[in-house]
Amino acid sequence: MSDITGEFVAMLARTWHRFTLPAGNAESLADLLSPMDEAGEAVADAISFDEEPSDFDLALEELAPPRGKS
Repeated sequence: MSDITGEFVAMLARTWHRFTLPAGNAESLADLLSPMDEAGEAVADAISFDEEPSDFDLALEELAPPRGKS
C-alpha cells in the first residue's frame, strides 16, 4: 500500500510550492498518485538502478525495444 496520503500531498504543496491546496484536493491528488507509487515499488527491484541518473537512463535503455522496432 502506498504511503502517499492527502496529508503528505498537502505538506509537499506547502513546502515545495508555498501553496495551500483547496479542501479535498490533497486527497484527490493522493488517490491519483498512489497507484503510480505502488506500480513503481512493485518493479523497483527488477529495474536495478540506484539514484544515479546515468544508471536510470541505462536501465531504461535496456528495457526499451531495439531501435527501429516498436
